[in-house]
Amino acid sequence: MAMCPEFERHEREYQQSLEKFEKIPGTEFVDHERAVKAYSRPAAGVDQPLPSDVRPPKVLLMTLDYLVKDIVGQGDLADSHAFVRDRTRSIRQDFTLQNSRGIEAVKAHEIIARYHILCMHQLCENKNFSQQQELEQLRNVLTSLQEFYDDLRTEGIPCPNEAEFRAYHILSHLYDPDMIRQAQLLPQHIFQDPYIQLAVEAQTLTRRNNNVKRRAKIQSEASPNFFSRFFKLIEGPKITYLMACLLEIEFGGIRKGALKALNKSYLDQHEGFPVQDLVNILGFDNSEECIANCQMYELEVTDYGQPTVLFGRKEPVSRRRIFRGEFPWDLRRFEPVVMQEPMLGMKALD
Repeated sequence: MAMCPEFERHEREYQQSLEKFEKIPGTEFVDHERAVKAYSRPAAGVDQPLPSDVRPPKVLLMTLDYLVKDIVGQGDLADSHAFVRDRTRSIRQDFTLQNSRGIEAVKAHEIIARYHILCMHQLCENKNFSQQQELEQLRNVLTSLQEFYDDLRTEGIPCPNEAEFRAYHILSHLYDPDMIRQAQLLPQHIFQDPYIQLAVEAQTLTRRNNNVKRRAKIQSEASPNFFSRFFKLIEGPKITYLMACLLEIEFGGIRKGALKALNKSYLDQHEGFPVQDLVNILGFDNSEECIANCQMYELEVTDYGQPTVLFGRKEPVSRRRIFRGEFPWDLRRFEPVVMQEPMLGMKALD
């Protein structure tokens, strides 16, 4: 069976909706050996696909192998991202349509999850890349994997990579307090796996003390717990490359909380905090990146023999500590959602 149903190949050729990876080079005609079934968005009034158009698991794995080796592996990741992202959604859709939840589905979803994590790091500075959409797709893939692992365990079928991808599931929901409770319900050999233990440690280090003052009218942020230890963990040998890629989306929020905490802790009469120390503590690539981040919050950077950040400055009238501004989207990445003030009569959650 081909990677794309015959009718769809001819239909998209007629509609001129073929991607460049699916055309005969130098022409607008479909290459029947390279065309891949596109994702079809479910909608009211749209008929279900014919059984003959749903690719079996072996064909889906063959299609995914082609996408990874011949498209992603042989070209530019950014250039092929939109195409591969759509076609991997189509692969997942075909698994769902035939309710295939076996080893083939697990293997395919694991490969797709790794691809999404890689893209979140490699393409984060690409102006056409949406990290929010990529994270959404990753979470959908990981949620499906959690269900597959549970089903196969009841059948006595082991999954060798289960701990790794359950760890990714935790890291993709770092600010969900229920993640740790769910992890503790796993079988002991899974929960004690180094992947899970690393994810739990990272989740602990990124938790904020509080995002909202209890029953207060003004929302206030507190520093994440142990932000310096968090970046030491990232730089250490225990964290894998893909785990670091996934945790990178939290760097902006953690650095913001750290700078705000330092600004509140230091008095304005102090000489200041050396930029190089901030670079080491908060995992910046260089002093220029650190200074740019500080200036976005209107923290004054001066030179006392070396670049220094002046924390604790106050407004002359209100005497409030100066800390303004937000990260632009490309640096802020995903700021965790701030919990809203509870309604009257409801208990606030820690």
